[in-house]
Amino acid sequence: SSTISKHWEAELATLKGNNAKLTAALLESTANVKQWKQQLAAYQEEAERLHKRVTELECVSSQANAVHTHKTELNQTIQELESTLKKKEAEIEGLKQEIDNARELQAQRDSLTQKLQEVEIRNKDLEGQLSDLEQRLEKSQNEQEAFRNNLKTLLEILDGKIFELTELRDNLAKLIECS
Repeated sequence: SSTISKHWEAELATLKGNNAKLTAALLESTANVKQWKQQLAAYQEEAERLHKRVTELECVSSQANAVHTHKTELNQTIQELESTLKKKEAEIEGLKQEIDNARELQAQRDSLTQKLQEVEIRNKDLEGQLSDLEQRLEKSQNEQEAFRNNLKTLLEILDGKIFELTELRDNLAKLIECS
């Protein structure tokens, strides 16, 4: 019975050793399971994060397409605006030339206005001289008319005197003939 007891003690020691090994293995397995659960949770979080990132990238990709379309539209608008700008610049150059022409015309107009004023002043002077000459002419004509009237009067008087002298001569001649 002591052999059996030793055998059972050895068996019990073996079982205790096995139990300790199994307990250690179980603890290790439990620790490994916890670690695997943590890794699984980390992987799930990473997978979820990557899924969100893929969704964001898809969103960004669709936005990139929209941005590309918008960029194309903006480039077309820029080209149209540049074309319009070139046209406006050409218009500005044309307007500058017109302004230069207008300035030249303004200078000519100012020069002609000054000449016109000078001519008007000269014209007024000439009108004054003409008026003076007309007055002098009228005075001269009046004087000539008065002179003519005086001459006519003198001629009439002279004619009367000549007639009287002729009568006197005729009377003297008759007297001489009669005597």
